[in-house]
Amino acid sequence: MSGLEALGAKVLLATEDGSAGVRGFVTDAIAAGAGNYDYYYACGPLPMLKAIVAGLDCEGELSLEERMGCGFGICMGCTCKTSRGPARVCKEGPVFKKNEILW
Repeated sequence: MSGLEALGAKVLLATEDGSAGVRGFVTDAIAAGAGNYDYYYACGPLPMLKAIVAGLDCEGELSLEERMGCGFGICMGCTCKTSRGPARVCKEGPVFKKNEILW
């Protein structure tokens, strides 16, 4: 049991080989969950996060993975487009509300 499950949260897992949770992509796990979701947290590559945002109507938070040249916000190498303008993943992130990210 994970820490989130101990708090009463429903946790869905997906692995490519099916060694844990649903075999396939996280979108397959969402479809297999066949339930209503109140909120979600996700981390991973941008195409996967984009698919999650498109597949779920509820609110959520995304932890972005970007290459960080300096890690201090000086180089602007990890900048992403958000509803409030460019944001640095290393300074303003890495966690953003789903509706902040401009795909």
